[in-house]
Amino acid sequence: MSDKILELNNLAVEYKNKGRYLRVLENINLELKEGEILGLVGESGSGKSTLGKTILRLLPESARIKKGSITFKGENIFNLAEKEFNNRIRGKEMAMVIQNPQNALNPVFKVGTQILDVLYFKSQKKKKRKNLKKEAVKILKKVGISDPEYRFDEYPHQFSGGMKQRVMLAMAFISNPSLLIADEPTTALDLTVEAQILNLLSNLVDEYNTSILYISHDLGVVAGLSDRIAVMYAGQIVEIAVTKELFDSPNHPYTEALLKCLPDYKKTKELQTIPGEVPDLGNYSKGCRFHPRCSYSFDRCQRENPALIKISSNHFSACFLNKEI
Repeated sequence: MSDKILELNNLAVEYKNKGRYLRVLENINLELKEGEILGLVGESGSGKSTLGKTILRLLPESARIKKGSITFKGENIFNLAEKEFNNRIRGKEMAMVIQNPQNALNPVFKVGTQILDVLYFKSQKKKKRKNLKKEAVKILKKVGISDPEYRFDEYPHQFSGGMKQRVMLAMAFISNPSLLIADEPTTALDLTVEAQILNLLSNLVDEYNTSILYISHDLGVVAGLSDRIAVMYAGQIVEIAVTKELFDSPNHPYTEALLKCLPDYKKTKELQTIPGEVPDLGNYSKGCRFHPRCSYSFDRCQRENPALIKISSNHFSACFLNKEI
């Protein structure tokens, strides 16, 4: 995991609302290494999904990238025309799995037909769809779909949520992507199915040597899956660390508060919550964006917004208190 496959530098994104632009992502600096799984965590409304869509250039028309760059395999993808990015990168070098497979599959087409479409475009339309069925069935079997030849001719409504997510993973890995953005792919699944999907994802990563940006609000999930974790709050990255170090020695008050909210399986402590709410995207208070909810807040926090700085070899934090937390 020595080579950087993705690098975000000073990225800022704005949404147009009622005639004015609101800054929803600010000073995003992040890197992903080859073969690495990077967890991106934070409460709902922190800007995690917006960041994932920005990387794949899937933002709505009301959004714009105000500044910064995204470098993928040494190339600034902002310099690519939409047609070139779509032909070379999106769906090929980069793929995405969204959190709700119910909405990802077209309900009027058979599952097998939708997989064939992906295989057809992967072959650059050089192979006929009917000649790709054997390959599609093989892919369904690889992701754990039982009786794949029969399931090939079924519609999405005949698949459970877990099976649909398996199909989405199959479609994402067909092109052997270098980068997969997984946006809360197990949110709608029960715990046993979630464990199966995460295990499948880990196996596919090992087989294809794919790097993953795993977006989630569930610290328990990313703890067992990720090599490193980036914590996001109100459109900014507030802490980045190796997974074990983040859990053992959280430096930012927001990270500390999130960890205190995790349930204790021994039930020896009362479940805690973070007071207040995540601010609306673009409507942030002056100074540190977490200070209205922070138990460590002092005067400087209300005036200045701390930068993300290096506090150890693989640990970065945006807090004036640094290691005192």
